[in-house]
Amino acid sequence: MNTPVIIRADIEQLLAATGEDPVLYLKAGPDDEGGELEPDVWVSAYVHHSKVIVHRHEVVDALGDDPDADDVDDYVEQLQPAVEEVAAGLE
Repeated sequence: MNTPVIIRADIEQLLAATGEDPVLYLKAGPDDEGGELEPDVWVSAYVHHSKVIVHRHEVVDALGDDPDADDVDDYVEQLQPAVEEVAAGLE
């Protein structure tokens, strides 16, 4: 299984998410029923903790409420090892 690469748009989607405690997580295929891993955003209560890459509040703590594109890009690079760790646990 290939490890997905997180991009700025994934973090921006997480920051824009509504609901209680949204997370960026890895799902297996479009319906999370098998297939290639891909990032998605959903409420943490509905996502198994082993699939979670980062919670929205962790990103806000690291970047503030209104980060610029360069800050988000830097954060994405720092987040990639966590993505690889989560992906390895799902294989």
